[in-house]
Amino acid sequence: MIGRNIQIREPTAPWSARISLFALTLIAIAFVLHRVALMATPVALNLFGAGFILAALGFSVGLYAATSIWVRGRVGAWSCAWGLLVAALIWVWPAALVPTYLSLPKIHDISTNTANPPPFTVLAKERLSGANSATYPGAASGSLQAQAYPDLRTLVIPRSAEEVYELTLDLIRGRRGLGWKVVAEEAPQPKGARPGFIEATDRTLVLGFTDDIAIRISGTDNEARLDIRSASRYGAHDFGGNASRIRRFVVDLSKRLDAAGPVGMAARGGVRVNSADLPTSAVRRPLDRKSEKEARKR
Repeated sequence: MIGRNIQIREPTAPWSARISLFALTLIAIAFVLHRVALMATPVALNLFGAGFILAALGFSVGLYAATSIWVRGRVGAWSCAWGLLVAALIWVWPAALVPTYLSLPKIHDISTNTANPPPFTVLAKERLSGANSATYPGAASGSLQAQAYPDLRTLVIPRSAEEVYELTLDLIRGRRGLGWKVVAEEAPQPKGARPGFIEATDRTLVLGFTDDIAIRISGTDNEARLDIRSASRYGAHDFGGNASRIRRFVVDLSKRLDAAGPVGMAARGGVRVNSADLPTSAVRRPLDRKSEKEARKR
């Protein structure tokens, strides 16, 4: 009678919780150190991968422990439940990205001019071993981009190339700008003798991955042509991040142009892009009196 009251603990139940909690700790450490730029991206990616593998292992051990507890009547359900819960929460993050991964093409280099994208010169040296090539992927990537993001095309702006260059530079690193880090700049030469170039970097909001940006501004005193390229340093799939960055740049540049005077932008092919065509989130900034007077004179 006394032997029947002895409860046997399932030995694998605590290991499910231990493995899952260790995986969570590993991912959290990699996230924090990479976000504050104390850990290289390849190392962080390896730690993320190890954390997800450990989480899957912890979930598998938890399932085995739960089955053993149910069939053999052993104790340890709470440890098993913790292991299963933590492992499942870890995998919610990558699972939420699956629809985006399947709906968007597997590309990481986006440009408004896929036939002749702006090159990476200074930033090419920052792409170390294991990073994506600084060379544009080619026609195959451009074809996939055209299907997924047909709105990304060369911007034709009825202003001088020098003025567009200054507005773009202020938009990138101004006090209320995009917050990109400019690493190289070269102003366009007068009368279209040589285009201007801007190279900058931006970090993703959550994980802090570094993406490279190249902008080319060419044209004359009456018309400027602007091409922008945004590319991920690591990873074959950008989950639409580079296209979103370029769209935000186009919206903000249009607002700067509106503030400077009543001049719109035209996309290559003669398609006019006005403020009314922008998303509802792009609210036009009111003009001050000085800018309004200058606009009336123009």
